Amino acid sequence: MSQGVWALIGVTIGAILTGVFSFVMQERQFRHSRDMFKLQNKSKEAVKDILEEMLNHRTYAERSFQALKKPIGGFSDEEIRQILHELEAKKTIREDGSEWWYLISRQQDRFRNR
Repeated sequence: MSQGVWALIGVTIGAILTGVFSFVMQERQFRHSRDMFKLQNKSKEAVKDILEEMLNHRTYAERSFQALKKPIGGFSDEEIRQILHELEAKKTIREDGSEWWYLISRQQDRFRNR
């Protein structure tokens, strides 16, 4: 074989190895970034789970904000409200001025349980 063919084979092998190496490194970086994100947001995810469980209770379609924040420590009222919005919860104000929350997906249940 001529030198041109060997040069082409060398360039092809080099390009393939470079591509594989880049892919492996990007995959590792992605996994690391994902794991770091999970670690940084672990407490927020736990709070989300608690709030979602409370709002999905089969007997109580809506909950007062005071009841929702009682089992949660370390988060401000505004942070809890932000998490409730992320869960697609909706806020209502009752006649007595108290703040109540329910999941939009359970809007019909609110009227059945009254």
